[in-house]
Amino acid sequence: MHIKQRLDYPFWKTPYFLIKSFIIIIKLLKTGILTLLINNNFFNRRIKFIFIIVNFFFNNKNENIIGKKLFNCLEHLGPGYIKFGQALSTRPDLIGRNTCNFLKALQDDLKPISSSIAKKIINNENEYFFQENLLSFDKMPIASASVAQVHTGILKNGKKVAIKILKPNIQKLLFRDFSFFYWIAKCLEFCIPDIRRLKLSKNVEVLSEVSLNELDLTLEASAADELAENFKDHPNYKVPKIYWEFTTKDMLVLEFVEGVRIDDLNSLNALKHNVKKITEIGTEVFFLQVFRDGFFHGDMHPGNILIDQQGALVPIDFGIMGRLSNKDRQFLALLLTYLLNKNYKKVVEIHHEANMLGDDISHDHLSQAIRAISTPILNKPLGEVSLAKLLGQILGLSKKFNIEVQPQFTLLQKTMLMAEGTTRQINPNINMWELSRPLIDKWINDTHDPFKVLEEWFHQNKLALLKIPEIINKFDEIISNK
Repeated sequence: MHIKQRLDYPFWKTPYFLIKSFIIIIKLLKTGILTLLINNNFFNRRIKFIFIIVNFFFNNKNENIIGKKLFNCLEHLGPGYIKFGQALSTRPDLIGRNTCNFLKALQDDLKPISSSIAKKIINNENEYFFQENLLSFDKMPIASASVAQVHTGILKNGKKVAIKILKPNIQKLLFRDFSFFYWIAKCLEFCIPDIRRLKLSKNVEVLSEVSLNELDLTLEASAADELAENFKDHPNYKVPKIYWEFTTKDMLVLEFVEGVRIDDLNSLNALKHNVKKITEIGTEVFFLQVFRDGFFHGDMHPGNILIDQQGALVPIDFGIMGRLSNKDRQFLALLLTYLLNKNYKKVVEIHHEANMLGDDISHDHLSQAIRAISTPILNKPLGEVSLAKLLGQILGLSKKFNIEVQPQFTLLQKTMLMAEGTTRQINPNINMWELSRPLIDKWINDTHDPFKVLEEWFHQNKLALLKIPEIINKFDEIISNK
């Protein structure tokens, strides 16, 4: 079934969604989240004033308990909201470090399903797994997230494995949340016509489709295989081995990796890992995934990245992966380069060349507007520069300048925010974009090399070119018969 059909809702649900919206807003306001938003510089004075008035009635100013309340609220609301909280947990610049520390538990420390239910799920997937293949099974999960939980076990050949299983009814629960988000997006687009340029409903569709991989663990295994193939020659990025013979739609068995979370600085320092080198490796890997391969890990919160004993990065969750076409990658590379070089006229030009601007838009005015929002961000100390935030602000100009927002960049921007947040947590003095700048410049030069372009054209049209001799022979036969 097409993703849009799965998200569509019957008209009679509208009153239910309206009531649900009101209840959820009240629940979130009770956590004190407005107190966190008031304290940062993301909003103008008018919006902050409204936040202050609303927050006065809920009287939540104790930042020490806001994180705990927000965690409990999001966990109770459901898996879709938990994913939102996971993204927030990497943004201390937005909600503060104390709150982020509470929300980190949303990444892999949620209330697990019981071991008896877990074993029942495994038996349903492979009734001989416990008797014929496993030597031991740990009833206590090592991780429990929004969609799945992970147990460890030892195979009869002595290999330690991680056994990931989907939680019961998770597909129904996840799409219940996505359908509600879709309704909100549709309502906003109907009530505020100018907001249609943001393509909110399309963005929900994209995120929902990407999340489908999480609901079929064979697709996740396939994504891990592809990522492993892309990095088979990279010594500092190791994808765990997949045990395909035991993997099913609801159960994934993969190599267990001993390691520590990338944001566990105390353990990293105790094990004498080079944090600066880890940051550099992470930046290089992000660049290679996005620009070289166009296939990237779309859920880069710290709970999904381990550091092994040799200091290599080990991804451990492949449920959400993103793809970018070569055209998208070239646009993104030029955009980041021109922003870092503060060449705002070129930023406008590539938007125009990508047919993202209306014909009546003044390029000079748009260039000036981009300069106005870019300068305060790019003039910050290196460790505080956020290109992901800047991209979001540029997207925010869509209403005024009729910019067509591209949905395929939605997941990428979320990933960029997570990557920046993680980098800033482990090494606040490094700007990952300055580290990746030489790599991006080289990639741009390579992709615009005429010989490379010709080589790529031949590769893309190889099958058609191979038919040319056959076509010529048939043409000769037609002429000869005449």
